[in-house]
Amino acid sequence: MPVPMALRSFSSVFVFCCTLARFCSGDRVPPRYSVNLDTAAAHRWDHVVAAENATFFPALRAILNNDKLRHVVALAKAVLGNDIEARRLFPMEMYEELSGISRASGLEFAELVIAGLVYDLFAAKKASLGARACTGIVAQSSKGDIFHGRNLDYDFTEELASITYVVDFARNGSILYTAVTFGPSPVFNTAVRWGVFSVTQNQRDEGNIFGNYWSLIVQGRAGVFTRIRQAVETVGSFDAAVDFFASVPLAAASYFVVGGTKPGEGAVVTRNRSAVVDVWRLKPQVGRWYVLETNYDHTSSVPKGDDRRRPLQRALNATGPDGLSGASLWNILSLTSVHPGDGERSPLNNITVYSTVFQASDPATFVTQVRTGRRPGAAEPEAGMVSLGGSLVDDLLVL
Repeated sequence: MPVPMALRSFSSVFVFCCTLARFCSGDRVPPRYSVNLDTAAAHRWDHVVAAENATFFPALRAILNNDKLRHVVALAKAVLGNDIEARRLFPMEMYEELSGISRASGLEFAELVIAGLVYDLFAAKKASLGARACTGIVAQSSKGDIFHGRNLDYDFTEELASITYVVDFARNGSILYTAVTFGPSPVFNTAVRWGVFSVTQNQRDEGNIFGNYWSLIVQGRAGVFTRIRQAVETVGSFDAAVDFFASVPLAAASYFVVGGTKPGEGAVVTRNRSAVVDVWRLKPQVGRWYVLETNYDHTSSVPKGDDRRRPLQRALNATGPDGLSGASLWNILSLTSVHPGDGERSPLNNITVYSTVFQASDPATFVTQVRTGRRPGAAEPEAGMVSLGGSLVDDLLVL
């Protein structure tokens, strides 16, 4: 159900964020923009680029030109950054949006193509880039309200934090969906189609990089973030969203955490590139009032040094469905007090880029903050748990 733009309320968000400020020193609310889907796709992002390019341009260049990544990026630009591949990888009007962002920003078109595919290019076992640290939660209160929350953690934390925006996508004068983006970008991995469903995506390190490249280049599959844009544009119900994420061909394995608007509407969809592995649903009637995903299958144990599951479970169980609210879910995502001696790691840590709490049923509850405050007390991973590795050669050697 689209949200009339004139009715969008910032007051509740402002009050909530001000309340949070004393708990998260150094954190901030990101810029918020509106993108009009009724205007020409090539010009939809012009105002965002004009406002943010002084930060966006150097941040993206710094990431793509990093010594550890530039060889991968150069090859990917040559193979995937051309016009033919880009039209396939970014269907609908996404290709035209990318072209317009390139024109307005002065960044190479191929650079923006690769930026939209970073997840697919590096999400695999022993890949050279990948911080296994995201958190996704969908929970149901005792009143039947569905709450969705996420922490997004990744390498290049400072650069990504500087280009994190909230974007409202409007059609016919109403907001159809809202996303958290990195820079002016037509694709993303945190989004909500108002009145229908919310979705966040977590990294699943499965398979090898060559398989991802094969999926992109030979099998002609679009990137994971592109699939999320397609879903919020076209899918009209929670069940249809779960089915979409369970069946759509992917270029890289993923976890999709999906929330709805009605009691029982919550699920974690665990995916390989070609098939669904598991759909884990809310079942409050048997006591499963939340589903929780970090970066490991819920049926598997987590490795010592990256156990964010147990601290989150303790906090959720202590809160209970009676105590669940947007504020209490935010506090859970903000945990830094854990037991590192038992292999636990802080859900909120020093590579957390942003946190979001929202309800697909209520736009007024949407809160996103960039988590730029350093947290000296946060338990960080053991050596090797978060890596920024070597090169494309290193990735291909895992075949």
